[in-house]
Amino acid sequence: MQVAETTLRNLLEGTRQYQIPLFQRPYSWTKDKWETLWEDLMKLYTNEVEGSYFLGAIVTQQIPGTADSISPFLVIDGQQRLISLSILLAAMRNHLIKAKNPKLAEELYELYLTNKYKEGEDFYKVMPTEEDRKTYQILIQANKDKELKKEGQIYKCYDFFKNRLKKPNEDEDFTLDPIKFKAVILERLTVVNITSLEKDNPYLIFESLNYKGQDLTQADLVRNYIFMQLPREQREKIYKDKWLPLQTQFKDNMGQKEYANELTTAFWFYLRKDGESVNHKEVYKAIKNRFDTTSNNTESKLEELVQFANYYQRLKFSHKEPEVKLRRWFQRLMRLDFTTCHIFLLNVYHEYEEEKLSLEQFETILRYLESYFVRRWFTDVSTRSLGNVFNSLYKEVKAANPDDLVDGLRTVLIGYEKAKIWPSDEDFRQGIINKSIYSATNNDRVKLLLESLADWLSKEKVDPENLTIEHIMPQKLNPEWKNRLGLNPIQVHKKFLHTLGNLTLTAYNGELGNKPFDEKNRLYSQSNVSLNRYFQDITSWNADEIIHRAEKLADIAIKVWPR
Repeated sequence: MQVAETTLRNLLEGTRQYQIPLFQRPYSWTKDKWETLWEDLMKLYTNEVEGSYFLGAIVTQQIPGTADSISPFLVIDGQQRLISLSILLAAMRNHLIKAKNPKLAEELYELYLTNKYKEGEDFYKVMPTEEDRKTYQILIQANKDKELKKEGQIYKCYDFFKNRLKKPNEDEDFTLDPIKFKAVILERLTVVNITSLEKDNPYLIFESLNYKGQDLTQADLVRNYIFMQLPREQREKIYKDKWLPLQTQFKDNMGQKEYANELTTAFWFYLRKDGESVNHKEVYKAIKNRFDTTSNNTESKLEELVQFANYYQRLKFSHKEPEVKLRRWFQRLMRLDFTTCHIFLLNVYHEYEEEKLSLEQFETILRYLESYFVRRWFTDVSTRSLGNVFNSLYKEVKAANPDDLVDGLRTVLIGYEKAKIWPSDEDFRQGIINKSIYSATNNDRVKLLLESLADWLSKEKVDPENLTIEHIMPQKLNPEWKNRLGLNPIQVHKKFLHTLGNLTLTAYNGELGNKPFDEKNRLYSQSNVSLNRYFQDITSWNADEIIHRAEKLADIAIKVWPR
């Protein structure tokens, strides 16, 4: 390796190009980083800091070019600061055009942003990853803001520096001398440029620099590793065709910051679907091990990984699921906050996709899984064992009945005991009567349960959007309610307040509060929610009535969530 302290001017002058390889993540700096960079520049400009300012390291590797082309370098580390400085120069170029200083603007453009006499992609001094490339190239070429593609972090960075150039600090009278500021950027910011030899493996260098740091997610490391295993001539096409669409879809669902962590979870579930026990923090190591033991088959393993990540995406983000009936079931699992079963469902979805499983069979499996969760929740069975259950469930089901996934699943679940148990009808009934299920954190789960019971009672569907959970015996007791509850009203209130028997759905929640039962019941009778028909012949509300209603609801629940 060659190590030298240098300036941005020396990095960018000449017919050079810095290419961000596929194993790098897209541009991701945010306002706090831009703000810090700007403050450092202002300290240099005002001579608050004398001499030069060390910005960090940029690790590059020279790669083969042709005699009449540019000198290309891979940027192994430091792409975020290099792109940020390049965008700053582009913002300054446009600022100078508006300020009627075309000569200096042209100098920045021709010497430090582009390779003047080159064409195509060789024209640009910096070549970001595929995802950022188009936005970046439009930004470099555009000398008017209206020509820009106003989206993504690249544009946000440009917009930040554009505004800072207009108003460098809080002093309204402060203006920048463009020649002096150009010199600050190009000559007083210094970096250590570490240039590796052509024979060095850039991925291994990148991994050693970043693997122990906090900036890279497991998904980043997986991507980096896979693409360095592929032949160089295949990387660009496979990235465009397979990886980029997957990454873009996850970003659309989660946003810029969260998508890589969600993608890591998708890979984690993929690893566990066949029974392998993997720590979430060691997804990269596990996938690396799988790829290392599969000789000359990197592309097909990547295709499988992407395929199952797409299944995961449909399970987790149900709007991505094209089949309406499945979409409804997937939404229900999310509302129950029951996602551990996705490990098992990845295999089920694959069988469905391969047409080995019908839609009706898939729905039955989903009904059993929902029942398994709901019954366990009502009977207070710990969820700690669920990870182990769903890690091995597919293997157990195939062993129980290789030809019928539905029958195999029911056989395995019914056979479970203790921590894995699928509770009986009687245990389920007792849980419905006695368990306090309502809390602020469980609101949507409980609402879904009530909606499900209401749907069973009537084929006429009521839009649940405007309905809320109503406590029939109110959360705050007034004297009238204490009197109505009879003996030990405080104990009755404590025991039954949040149980299913004391809950319903209504559009009148704000109006009901702790009004007397008679007044509440008049509004229930006007409701078109099927659950509230029960109250037509009810004249009082106390512990006995709550238990009686819970028993009636349990009769329905056993049918809604069969075993």
